[in-house]
Amino acid sequence: MPEQHPELCGGGLVGRFADRGAALGYTDEEQRNIATALQLRRASFEQRKTFHGPRFAVHRRGMAHLSEGTAGYHPSAIADRVDEIVDIIAKGDRVWCVWRIRGTHTGELFGIPASGRSIDVLEMGAWRFAEGRVIGAWVFGGECSLAAQLDGRRG
Repeated sequence: MPEQHPELCGGGLVGRFADRGAALGYTDEEQRNIATALQLRRASFEQRKTFHGPRFAVHRRGMAHLSEGTAGYHPSAIADRVDEIVDIIAKGDRVWCVWRIRGTHTGELFGIPASGRSIDVLEMGAWRFAEGRVIGAWVFGGECSLAAQLDGRRG
């Protein structure tokens, strides 16, 4: 099993790409950006702000946008959360990453009380970098799959 990083969101960061070293075919800038994106994914939600550059803009927040009108997302909602990096690529000042979120629904999640059900959903992030800092972020989650799983149906 790949190395786990339990400091991330109460669970961990695993997968064959989670500890990607110098990748063949990437420029030095792309390798640095991949490393920064992986560090960002390992960081707690509070720590992620330290990766933001000037004029940082989030263009889409993934499943976090579901939090309007609810308690939103708190790490206790999926206390045993583990994020598996499925793939990560870079080109110039951009990095794209796909990760699988797995865990147990242990606390209120987007207004839905804890169910004890297993969660297994994909999310994708794209980041734009300038001088080693994230200046733009787009995150897309499998909201329909998550809703079906929280309702007791597999997504």
